[in-house]
Amino acid sequence: MSFMDSMQSGLERFMGPFAQKLSESKIIGALTAGMMSSMPITLGVAGFAILGNLPIPFWQDFLTSTGMGPHMLDIVAGTTSLLAAYIVPTIAYHYAKNEKENGLTAAILALAAFIVLQPQTITVGDQGVAGLTQTNMGSNGIFVGMITAIVIAASYSTLMKKNIKLKLPASVPPNVSESLSPTFVAMILFFGVFLVRYAAGLTPYGNVFDLVSNVVAKPVMLFGANPWSLIFFHAFMNLCWFFGIHPAPILSVYIPVLMSAGTANTEAFLAGTPSAQLPFLTFSVLYSFCYIGGTGSTLSLALSMYSAKSERFKALRNVAVIPNIFNINEPMIFGMPIMLNPIFFIPMILASFVGGVMGIFALDVLGVGSAFNPTISLPWVMPPFIGPFITGGWKFGIAIIVVIFVQIFIWYPFFKIADNQALKEEQENLAQSE
Repeated sequence: MSFMDSMQSGLERFMGPFAQKLSESKIIGALTAGMMSSMPITLGVAGFAILGNLPIPFWQDFLTSTGMGPHMLDIVAGTTSLLAAYIVPTIAYHYAKNEKENGLTAAILALAAFIVLQPQTITVGDQGVAGLTQTNMGSNGIFVGMITAIVIAASYSTLMKKNIKLKLPASVPPNVSESLSPTFVAMILFFGVFLVRYAAGLTPYGNVFDLVSNVVAKPVMLFGANPWSLIFFHAFMNLCWFFGIHPAPILSVYIPVLMSAGTANTEAFLAGTPSAQLPFLTFSVLYSFCYIGGTGSTLSLALSMYSAKSERFKALRNVAVIPNIFNINEPMIFGMPIMLNPIFFIPMILASFVGGVMGIFALDVLGVGSAFNPTISLPWVMPPFIGPFITGGWKFGIAIIVVIFVQIFIWYPFFKIADNQALKEEQENLAQSE
């Protein structure tokens, strides 16, 4: 058995079942669907984030003189900085819906539980003022929010299936019956929330948000939000994709770390922190260097196809390059093919790794992230050579283009091997036909 066959067999034996379990997991499914459901919010305010932060003096003077600038920033602050408050009901909704229960009721109960768990007063000087802190609704509350959404939705679904409902006469209208039937379930859930809140209050941290942040979230972020962790994570996803294991369920495990880091950057930026001093600048921006054209950074391979001599790859070029520009690389993965093709094993793993290393150098040494704006959220299909100019300025954009050219040198030699093989096969077939 060859080395490639042995590696494929090993990955299929260990990673195949793992990826399958992730894709079938109710919790992972609800988390992924819930977070995806919040995308209209971040994408919807992207225009305000861009316009409110354009580094053009006359434009900024115009926003200041008209008073529109603060309103634009407040719209961004009221959405992306409160992301936890939006993902809690969406996660709970999708979980309960998958359990064939009332998703809207689960969403309302989860959001209420999330708010109830928070400290209800803010200390201003020596006095306490009624209110909720923004950080608990944002970066500091994402982990608590996800846990709350899953626990409340799962408990609600389980209790409803056990028929712990308020029985009402058949004459009661269905809409009223559906609203009142979960009364006993809601009582049980809020009693559980009370116990959690009380227990957290007995700890030195005083509340569940600070408790989870210090005991759970910080260690996870310390490891997971490390730039090198992101690079190796991408390399691992590329390896799995090469052997036919789709990266989506694997990436879903990492999404909470990405979202927490992004929200923390947004909060710090809106509080006046310069881009170069954002807490997770390198980690958040590094994703753009590791994911150029999709998993495996295959855009450079797609561009290499313009040197193709074989008719096979000329034809593939016509249907695969445009989607790859928009980070859709399945035509490349299956059409080249890259998957299970020993020729492309090395560049598939190496391209993203080299991109990540160059990204760390560009960010930490050259400071190309000094103009990065974390409040700007672009759709994932944004071409990788356009998005960085919008989110990070010309230095960031140029750095990504340089990485693309370097990755071309990584992919090109291996593509030429495949192209020459295809050309030779075509010539042999042509000679036989004649």
